[in-house]
Amino acid sequence: MNLEDLQAFIQIYQTKNISRAAEQLNLTQSALSKRLQAIQRTVGVTLVSTQNRRRLQITEAGESFYRYAKLITTQYNLMQNELQEYQELKRGSLLIGTVPILAQYGLMQALTQFMADYPQINLRLRELEGAELIEQLHTANLDLVIVRDLQTDHLNKNYRSQNLYRDQLMVILPAAHPLAQKKEISIAQLADFEFTLLPPGSGVYEQVVTLCEHAGFTPNVRFESTHIETILSVVANSQQVTLLFQRSAAPFMTTKLVSRPLTSPIFSEVQLVTPKRVQNVAINQLRRYLQAAIN
Repeated sequence: MNLEDLQAFIQIYQTKNISRAAEQLNLTQSALSKRLQAIQRTVGVTLVSTQNRRRLQITEAGESFYRYAKLITTQYNLMQNELQEYQELKRGSLLIGTVPILAQYGLMQALTQFMADYPQINLRLRELEGAELIEQLHTANLDLVIVRDLQTDHLNKNYRSQNLYRDQLMVILPAAHPLAQKKEISIAQLADFEFTLLPPGSGVYEQVVTLCEHAGFTPNVRFESTHIETILSVVANSQQVTLLFQRSAAPFMTTKLVSRPLTSPIFSEVQLVTPKRVQNVAINQLRRYLQAAIN
């Protein structure tokens, strides 16, 4: 027995006439009669008395069957309507995790526009360091994350990564720093200076430590902060140095600071990462908004 069987019986119940019910269902009278017989064989009781073919009599079992058939078909229609609302972005929610760079890359405007265009979508945002974002994506606590490729290289084929923006890692130092006049700076030239950095888990911290180790020294990290503006304020008022991606630092740069590329340039992609197994219309539409924001 299927949904069409239930709908057929409902029509028979409401018309009390096989011929009229068949016409409304766009079936032949014979086909509908056979379907009714099949339904009754399945449930094992008589639902309709056909002694009077002009006006069928519904049995007590038929009354009960009708109530449940109406309930099931009503619930099915409600389900279909609700699913259609998800399809049309009239309903849903998205939990987004991101490293704190949305404003610098113009992505906050895309999220704001998405929320304005689809107010029925409950969009929530969490700003965390990249390592924690990836962990929460693994445990399905986030629907999608915006991170640097520094943290996505190890992701398996169950995830989809889309590049949003390519940025360059820069050395940032005080304008009065001994290296400030150089057009480019090598990691080895920073060996004798103290560092202020984003914290472990940011991806940038791990990148800088690895670069320094490859250059033969361990960086003397005197200060860590999750806030780029705080890092740059420390650097501007000391002889410490930092390494940050160019666009993420740009809004906080002042005349007290200079930014120089590395002699061996390093680039990173800001990426949107989602599980491949999730087919979500809202995610797909948000992906388009974010892509448009940086084009």
